[in-house]
Amino acid sequence: MQKSAKLIIDILIVIAVTILSFALEELAVNQGWITLGDEARGVSSVLGGALAAVGVVLARGGTLADLGFKQPANWNKVPFQVIAILVAFLTAQAIAPLLVSSFTTLPEPDMSRYDAITGNVGAAIAMALILPLTASIPEELIYRGFLMGRLSEIFGRSTRGSVMTVLVQALFFGSVHFMWGIGGIIVTIIMGIVWGTAYLLCGRNLWVVILAHSTGHIVFAIQLYFGMSIIV
Repeated sequence: MQKSAKLIIDILIVIAVTILSFALEELAVNQGWITLGDEARGVSSVLGGALAAVGVVLARGGTLADLGFKQPANWNKVPFQVIAILVAFLTAQAIAPLLVSSFTTLPEPDMSRYDAITGNVGAAIAMALILPLTASIPEELIYRGFLMGRLSEIFGRSTRGSVMTVLVQALFFGSVHFMWGIGGIIVTIIMGIVWGTAYLLCGRNLWVVILAHSTGHIVFAIQLYFGMSIIV
């Protein structure tokens, strides 16, 4: 089997497991077998996809280092890299509406599923602590570590190939946030572009983008608590 075909099959396996995990979760919730708050819906699909990605890589003879889990060359630079990534994302998100304002108005993300967090200190703290484990780490593993690794082999590691890799994984990343509405999909596509570019610029080190993503989720929880406009 050609290498590109194997890579595509790897990607399809992870996508299939992600979709199946989401479908089973929805079935379990609808049948009353499990109880999940609206803010926790979809967690099983992320975790299932992450486990599938690790399994596929290990089955192909790879290691966790192939997914980006390697020690940064200089830990002292990591805090500055994290800050730079967050600033880049916030800047991109602020500029995007201005660029498209002549054509259309970008809708706000639909964050109604997190209404229970507003004004609830305990819920906001719990969310800030849980999100790195249920979102930041598994999402970075799937979309940056696994998906970008496979796409880089398909498109190549030239400048053009890297651009295609970043854009395609960003589209995947945005699409899985469909529960946030069109505005949420657009926000997460922007996030995916920034996170993906940062992953490449940081030497394909997953820990840096995981820390940036986790920091962003802390800001996210604070925003939800105060009922502010979502920017992360």
